[in-house]
Amino acid sequence: MKRFFFYSQLYGAYLANTVKSRMAYRADFWVGFTANLMIQLIGVLFITSLTARIPQIRGWGRHEILFIFGIAQAVFGLFNVLFTNLFELSGRYILEGGFDRVLLRPLGSYFQVVTERIDLEDLPGVLLGLLMAGYAAGKLHLDPTPGRVALVALALANGCAIYAAVFTALAGLTFWFRDRGSIASVVLMLEGFARYPATIFGKWLQSVLTWVVPFAFAAFYPSAWLLRKPGSGTMVVLAPLAALAAALVAAAVWRRGVRRYESAGS
Repeated sequence: MKRFFFYSQLYGAYLANTVKSRMAYRADFWVGFTANLMIQLIGVLFITSLTARIPQIRGWGRHEILFIFGIAQAVFGLFNVLFTNLFELSGRYILEGGFDRVLLRPLGSYFQVVTERIDLEDLPGVLLGLLMAGYAAGKLHLDPTPGRVALVALALANGCAIYAAVFTALAGLTFWFRDRGSIASVVLMLEGFARYPATIFGKWLQSVLTWVVPFAFAAFYPSAWLLRKPGSGTMVVLAPLAALAAALVAAAVWRRGVRRYESAGS
């Protein structure tokens, strides 16, 4: 428990330092923030125009799809804010030898890698996702009761943990394969499918998104439960277990990968 509080306080210090350093170059920050906002808006415009032309897909109405899409976008945006540096592990840390510096410090290697870059410019994904979900919830007459707000907050945290675990495991594989993220890039494509109701896809893809790469637990199943969809109660209960299972696998891969690491020096 003391270790947990130590790292929590240290993370708060890293976060405060990130905010301070980004605000020292405000123009640069707002350029990045605006650019990311424009990119995220493209996705929003696409899904709104798609659902305007096709208002129902396999029993899912337009605003139900928008709600799921918004929650999924917010979850993935939060992951990008907090864990985006995982995508730098293969190139910057392993292939270029930056992990040597990490191992010399008296702190956990994973904590150091994650906190070396907290990407505040990715906040538009979180904000736009929540705005879209809020808009759709209003159209669906889902009042923001304390219980629903709490479930959305838990879904954001749990979904972020799932994405972090999956991409930690994939990043950890580069300790063995030493590629520049091609494995993660392939799995990253599945994230696009996770922004839609899983039941609109074939059974095999549903199974992959649920039991192999559990992205469906990040947003779809919690959203389906909020939308009172039949059969969603069991799956929403399994969501924390999916996050825990993914985290255990990721931790095992990371620990073994660190032991496997060989310096990039000649």
